Amino acid sequence: MLTLQDCIALSDLTPEELMVIAHHEHLPDIVAVEKGYAFLQKEWGNPALRQMMLDEVSAALRDGRKQAALELLAQLRDCCEKHPGGRDRRLQHREH
Repeated sequence: MLTLQDCIALSDLTPEELMVIAHHEHLPDIVAVEKGYAFLQKEWGNPALRQMMLDEVSAALRDGRKQAALELLAQLRDCCEKHPGGRDRRLQHREH
C-alpha cells in the first residue's frame, strides 16, 4: 500500500508544493498530489504551478501574513528553478 509520502516522492512535487496545491485548489492532500502530478505532465503545468504559488503569496500579503508570504516567496523561487519553462495556457488564445 502506498502512503502519501510515497505518492509525493513519485510525483516530482515537494511537500511544500503539494501544500500550496491543496490549499489553492481546496483539495485533500492525496488528490492534490494527483492533480499536481497531472499538471506537470502538461506543457502548461509548470506555469500553472508557479501561478498557484504566486496566488498564495498574494493571498498571504492581502491577509497580513507577512512571514507566510516570505516563506511562500522562497518556495516560489525554488519552484521556478525546479519547474522552469512551459507555456501559460491563459496566453495561448492571444497568439492567434
